[in-house]
Amino acid sequence: MRVGASILLINGYCYQSYSWSYTRPLGSLKKVLSFLDKYEVDEICITRPIKGSDNPSVLANDLRAIRSSSCSSPLSFGGGIRSLASLKNLQQLPVERLHFSNAFFNMNSRLINKVKNQYGKQAIVASVPVKLVNGQLFFYDSPAKNFKILSNKIISYIKDNADEVLIIDTQNEGINNSFNFDILDGIDLPLNKLMITGGIGQKQISFAKELGLISCLIDNRILHRENFMKREL
Repeated sequence: MRVGASILLINGYCYQSYSWSYTRPLGSLKKVLSFLDKYEVDEICITRPIKGSDNPSVLANDLRAIRSSSCSSPLSFGGGIRSLASLKNLQQLPVERLHFSNAFFNMNSRLINKVKNQYGKQAIVASVPVKLVNGQLFFYDSPAKNFKILSNKIISYIKDNADEVLIIDTQNEGINNSFNFDILDGIDLPLNKLMITGGIGQKQISFAKELGLISCLIDNRILHRENFMKREL
């Protein structure tokens, strides 16, 4: 099982997010990637937390920051990739995989198929921010800036088109050892295709390994050394 880190990028600067509601700054992308490289994490997911419409100048700054950063760990990127035109901005980006949310929730086959043809299905990750309320799963619709019911139709579309799926526990984001594994009961997806983030700590990593999940991404506590003792697991 892979153990990595999840970081948020806004206008070239990294942040920690808490419960999908508020953030605190961490530092420049260059500084954060340099720190994570010391711990030899298996992967680093860089996400632009876009709520509502995107800002082209902010997107340009974020992509410039990624292109100019040096990192030996495998990188993935997502946030704001909502159209065919947006794919052109990703040229020469030093990432191995791309994360999509809106494209899967809206079943944007034109965009997903274009990415398959251009990068291969192995490069596609469905990023699914969810919350569990009275046994019902809701996903976060970024353009609409609210939560909607996660239907079986969407889950089926994700299963058919994504190589891996990142489940984000929005309610426990930023809280150590708090990821709610009950979320996985409501998602009909193979466990060996699932990545999780949102409240990941040592207990969650150990249990995820027992379940056979493919990856844990430690969010919001990337500067806390105790969370990167994966070699002892």
